[in-house]
Amino acid sequence: MSKSKTRVFIYGSCVSRDTFEHLDPEQFELVAYVARQSALSAYTRPVELMAPPTLESQFQQRMISGDFASSLRPQIASSAAGTDLVLVDLVDERLGAYLLPDGSVITRSLELIQSGAEQYLPQGAQYLAFGTQQHFEYWQTAISYIGERLRHYMPQATVVLLDIPWAEWSETGEKTPDSFGVSAGDANPVFQSYAQFAAQSLATQVISLDPSEVVSSATHPWGDAPFHYAENVYLNIVQRLTGAEGRVIWGAGATRTMTADLPVQQDAGSAAGASGTVPERASVQQRLAGAVQDAQAPAAPLRRLEGGPNFLIAGTQQGGTQWLQHQLSRHPHVDVVKDAAPFFSRPGRLTKDEEIQKFLEPFADGSKPLRGHRSPGYFWVADPRSEFSPPRKHDTAAAIRDMLDPNAPVLLSLRNPVERAISAYWRHFSNAEIELGAGIFQTPARLGIVDRGFYRRHYEDWARTLGPERLRVLVFDDLVERPRVYLQEALSALRVGDSPEFWDSLKPKVKVGNVGWLPQFKKQSPITAQEIAALHALYADDIRFMEELLGRELPRWHNVGRLVKQYTAEGK
Repeated sequence: MSKSKTRVFIYGSCVSRDTFEHLDPEQFELVAYVARQSALSAYTRPVELMAPPTLESQFQQRMISGDFASSLRPQIASSAAGTDLVLVDLVDERLGAYLLPDGSVITRSLELIQSGAEQYLPQGAQYLAFGTQQHFEYWQTAISYIGERLRHYMPQATVVLLDIPWAEWSETGEKTPDSFGVSAGDANPVFQSYAQFAAQSLATQVISLDPSEVVSSATHPWGDAPFHYAENVYLNIVQRLTGAEGRVIWGAGATRTMTADLPVQQDAGSAAGASGTVPERASVQQRLAGAVQDAQAPAAPLRRLEGGPNFLIAGTQQGGTQWLQHQLSRHPHVDVVKDAAPFFSRPGRLTKDEEIQKFLEPFADGSKPLRGHRSPGYFWVADPRSEFSPPRKHDTAAAIRDMLDPNAPVLLSLRNPVERAISAYWRHFSNAEIELGAGIFQTPARLGIVDRGFYRRHYEDWARTLGPERLRVLVFDDLVERPRVYLQEALSALRVGDSPEFWDSLKPKVKVGNVGWLPQFKKQSPITAQEIAALHALYADDIRFMEELLGRELPRWHNVGRLVKQYTAEGK
C-alpha cells in the first residue's frame, strides 16, 4: 500500500489552525476547518430568527454562516470517511454566545461583533458569558453531544485537544495584551475547567503545555494576542503531537507563508487517494506514536480522602437538596459547603492531586464536626439495556465507597419521578439542550430526563455498593408539607444531638413555584396528558418500590389527575 497522508479535521480556532500550518504538508492534509462556532451553537438548532451578516472576507463569511447553520454536526458526518485526526481547541468559546428565544444559539465571534449584528438580535435574546455557571452548564451538555457524534461517525479517528494556556508574556518580555478586556491570567483558570470537561466528554488525547512554556509573539502573522504564540511554541506542540519536528513558517528558514483561509479539500471522500482505499489505521497511529497520552490507559487507583466530607446529600435535581443544605448549615454541629460542583461522578477529578486538593479546600475549616457535600446529580446508575439510559456512566457509588469514610451517611432526597421528569424537561429545554418540539420521550438519553426517575435501579445499586444502612431516603412531599419533620429525618440520619437553639431560630420557608422565565418555555414546549400518563405507567414499579422501602403510602405520587391539572394546558 502506498504511503497516504494523515487527514486532519479542525474544530477550533487559531491554536489548531496555526499548529496545522506547522505540520509537514507531505504527511498531513486538511479535510475540514470549522471555526468561530461555539459548541453551544453546534449543538442547537440552526438560527432562523435572523440572517447572518454579510462580510467582505469569503472565509469569514463561510465561518459565520456555518455558525448560524450549526454546520459542525453535518460536517462531522460528511467528513467521517476521510478523517484520521481531529484537532480541537476552545479559543472560540472565549466571548460567550447568545441564546435566542427559539432555543437556537449564535456564537459571539469577532466577526459578529465587528459586523454590528449584535444590535439586531431578536428581542428576548440572552447573553451567556463565558465562565459563568449558566454558560458552563449549557456548554457541558453541548460538548458531550459533540463527543457522541465524533464517536459515532469517526470511531477510527484520533481526537486531540490542544489545551494550551494563554501566554501572559511575549517573547520580548512584555505583558501580553488583553483580549476584549480579559487577561491571560484571568482566562487560564476559567479555560482549565472547560478543557478538563472537554477532554473527558470528547474522549480525547490531550496536548498540554505549562504556562512557562508559552510566550506570544508580536511578529505573529495575525498580530499580538495571548493565543498567538511564538513559533517555537507551535514547533513544541507538533513535536508532542507527531514525534517529529515541525516546519518553520514565518521565522528564519521559513518554507512558506501562512494564509488566513486554510485550504479546505472540497471532497472529503477523495482523500483516500487515487486507489479509493482508506489507509490502515495502524499507519496513522505510527505517525502519532508516543506523541499523546493513551486515553484508554487504566485508571489510577482511588485513595481514601482525609479531611473531606463525612456525609453526603444526593437525590434528584429539583428535589429539595439545596434547601436541605441551607437549613442544615444553620445547625451548630453541621456545615454543608456551598460548592455543589460534582466530584465523585467526574473520573477526571478523582486521581489528580490538584483536583482532590481543590475539592478538599472548603472542608479545611473543621469548625463543625459534621461536614457535608451536596450534588443532586450523583444518584443515577446507567442501564445499557434501557432506551432511556446512556450506554455507560462512571460508577459514582463505587467512588464514594472507595474515597469517603465507610460510615459516612448519604441523604437521598427524592421527588415524585413524574414531577421530577417534567421539571427536568423544562429546565433542559430552557437551557437550549432540547430541540424545539421534541417531546419528553424524544429527549437525549445523556440528559437522563426519563432515566433518572428509575429509583429502584439506582437505589438497589447504591445499596449493594455502599450498604443500605448508609442510605436514608427523604421525601420531597414532606419538605413541602411538613418541613420540620423532613428536617428532623435528616438530622436523625446524621445522628446529631438535639439543639433547642437551632429549632428556636429556624423559620423554614418552602416556596415551590415557577421561576420567572419558566412560563414562556412551558408555552413553547408543553407537556401533554398522554405523556404524564405514560410516565406514571413507566414509573409504577419504582413508586411501589419506594413505598415498600419507606413503609408508607405516597398518595400524591399516584394522583395522575392532579399532575395533568397542574402541568398541562388541557388541565388548566
